[in-house]
Amino acid sequence: MAWPLFLIALFFILTTFLAYLSQGSDWQRVFGINWHRVLELVDLRRENTLATWFSSIVFLAVGISFVLLGWGYSPAFTISRWTRFVFQLTAIGAVLLSADEVASIHETVGKWFKRVINQLWSQAPPDNRGYSWIILFAPVLLGCFFALVYFLRQVIATMPLNQNRQRQSAYLTLLVALVCLPGVFVFEAFEWWLASFNQGVSILTCFEELFEIIGMYSLFLCAVLIARRYQL
Repeated sequence: MAWPLFLIALFFILTTFLAYLSQGSDWQRVFGINWHRVLELVDLRRENTLATWFSSIVFLAVGISFVLLGWGYSPAFTISRWTRFVFQLTAIGAVLLSADEVASIHETVGKWFKRVINQLWSQAPPDNRGYSWIILFAPVLLGCFFALVYFLRQVIATMPLNQNRQRQSAYLTLLVALVCLPGVFVFEAFEWWLASFNQGVSILTCFEELFEIIGMYSLFLCAVLIARRYQL
């Protein structure tokens, strides 16, 4: 499952960048076909598309992989109750984020929060796309993610020394997730800043989706490597 998922992820990442580059370009319409309109159907940045559906599946796959760590049993897989509880929360959280990918709940909450801010602070930065969700959710999500990284690192460190190749692979995937997923919030913040100056949609949105998909896939792969090692 891992390799097909990775190849499909690369496809949607490529189509997302092409959708951005085709906007207003000379090759937007070739042979009577509006290629930009076609690419919008597989654009990770847009809602209610094939790409959004795939992105939701990636989050769901992460949730299922952590179900194995949170509820799976193996005589060799001895972890603390607290570690197991963190993995269980991660599984539930990833499933909820999968639903959010389709329903765009965080943007809706962000727009509501922006209206609340405007009532209290008339000089608040403009926000028409719900970027205010960053203020509400980013600290919580980042805190939970860093806690998860800590516990995953502990579990990987307990792998037998004769499984050094698997340990290195698990560490590598965890490192990629550690770099990419916090980067999503950084790109979101920059997009908000640019939008406040009416700069329009920038290529940063494509990099945001790139970091999100690669980061979540890496997290999925890390959990799968651990689960496979302990036959969960």
